[in-house]
Amino acid sequence: MKKTTRNISIVAAILIAATCVIASVAYTAGRLMAQPSAVANVDIRRILDKIQMRAEMEAELTQMAYRFEQEIKTRKEQLEARKKESDAVTEPTERQTLRDGLALEQLQLNEWANTKLQEADREQALRWEGLYRSVVAEADKLAQAEGYQYVLVYDGTAEFQRERQSQMSLAQQVMEQISRRRVLYASKADDLTEKLIVRMNNAQSTPPAPVSTTRSNP
Repeated sequence: MKKTTRNISIVAAILIAATCVIASVAYTAGRLMAQPSAVANVDIRRILDKIQMRAEMEAELTQMAYRFEQEIKTRKEQLEARKKESDAVTEPTERQTLRDGLALEQLQLNEWANTKLQEADREQALRWEGLYRSVVAEADKLAQAEGYQYVLVYDGTAEFQRERQSQMSLAQQVMEQISRRRVLYASKADDLTEKLIVRMNNAQSTPPAPVSTTRSNP
């Protein structure tokens, strides 16, 4: 009886060991068969500096800012001219009525200017968001064409920004920027920055295909 029990234990041990060996071999084979993910990198700062889309965006924003400055300048000049005219009025009640009206217009002008500034800020934010989404969309196409599964933003060599007027010390500013960085090294062989710049600029300069207006006969 004891011999039989011992034989069963030996067989069980052999089976367990065999199972472990098979599992280990299967795991190792799976690791060897798995292909590593292809990862590329880009310098987002260089992309934003060189793509034509950004230059056009900034030109449009500059024109918007110029039109706002001209309009606010014209309104202020008109208001100042009317203030001088009110100073020439000798009748006290009439002069005070004019000044009260001009004071109200000044408040309305200030409110209008603040509203326009907020609108300009919101428009600028939307333009930058749209620009970034365009970069992401084109990076997606380029990565698929080149056979990459991931495209990382390489930020290891970015310059540190220091603002002496900030409430944070210079050391704290640098440490905080270090904590936000994610990619310390990226291979130049897998750098898609220039390819992405060329791709986006070519797409921007290519005119849209003409729309055919010919109708097929029924």
